[in-house]
Amino acid sequence: MQFIQKALLTIALAGGASASAIAADRLSAEYSEPRGGQTTLVDQAKRYSAWNVARMLDDPQFVKALDRRLAGDAKAVMLGTLLDDVRQPDAQTKASADKLRFLDQRVREHKAVARDAKNLLEVRLYTPRGLETAARPDMSKLLVAYAPAGKRSEWSDVEAFDHLGQVQLLDARTPPATPVLIVGINAREDMRAGMAYVNRALRDAGLQSAPPKLAAKTASSLATGDVDTTRLDRITLANSQEPWISGAAEIFAVVSGVQPDQAKAELSVVDMPYLDYANTAYTPNQIMVFWSSYRYGAANIQLFEHDDNTNYKDLAVALSQSVSAILGVFAPSYAVIGQVATAILQAMPSGWFSNDDDYVDSFYTIERGRTYDNYRGAANNATMTLSPYLLRAQ
Repeated sequence: MQFIQKALLTIALAGGASASAIAADRLSAEYSEPRGGQTTLVDQAKRYSAWNVARMLDDPQFVKALDRRLAGDAKAVMLGTLLDDVRQPDAQTKASADKLRFLDQRVREHKAVARDAKNLLEVRLYTPRGLETAARPDMSKLLVAYAPAGKRSEWSDVEAFDHLGQVQLLDARTPPATPVLIVGINAREDMRAGMAYVNRALRDAGLQSAPPKLAAKTASSLATGDVDTTRLDRITLANSQEPWISGAAEIFAVVSGVQPDQAKAELSVVDMPYLDYANTAYTPNQIMVFWSSYRYGAANIQLFEHDDNTNYKDLAVALSQSVSAILGVFAPSYAVIGQVATAILQAMPSGWFSNDDDYVDSFYTIERGRTYDNYRGAANNATMTLSPYLLRAQ
């Protein structure tokens, strides 16, 4: 059995659905075996989606829809949205569109965000530096690539497909000189949906307190009482080894400590959607810690990067079990705060700490009321400026 048949069967079974509708389709023998390495369900879905999009470039109606969606400042479009735009598609495009919708559904179910996201697969246009103002490329002639499986530090080649479905190899570290279409997971939507799921699961497990009501995130939105917080004023990352195909980074923080009134850990997952590139200073003025949720006036802030293969249900369970086990051993004390941070690192996927960039940095025992100016994390990758910030009631 060819790889693509095995991949589709894996994806279909993981989603609890029959693969007969796809297996019955005559699959092209030109869809070749992938180049080595262990692939996950998400990796398989990205590869087959890229192959399908490449084959659809022979349909002028699909190309017109793609060109419209990527016009102007638009750099990417959800595949679901793009497919709905195609007018009078040919038979191959219709068949490919069905496969792509199927794959998107299975990926969302696999990642536990089917409730929180309508689409995850996207196609984006990579434009080399210096060509941003050049004439628009002929989309039908572009290669369609996807991010390889495995550790980014070990990538050497990037597979891309032409409109015949044939494999072309691009250098993983040296950006191509011509535009390329890239099919993959929309990291921004994946993060938004995943953070919603994880925070909901932490609340259900009793590991997250309800934050103060801050509808407009201003003092005027508070009903009663001042709210003591710590605000992130400035942040930079040092690591700039992102391959060209990965695009901008998507960073989130896990803020942790001990609950004020019981022997439980307190965890909150915070999205940082502005933090895209290394060696760039960002000034978000983002509230990171609500001190009413933390005992001892201390908390940890740990930074991680989005990973396409994250299963948010597994992540939520691992976080809950790991930190609960820590507090099952230690009586609540100031020292436990650091133990909670250690438990969080242990709960994360093991691949995040072996030559990959998904673990960013840790800031241990951030104290209430203190200002931290250009404060470096334990991994010496992130530098933050934090300051006390009091949200005043009317």
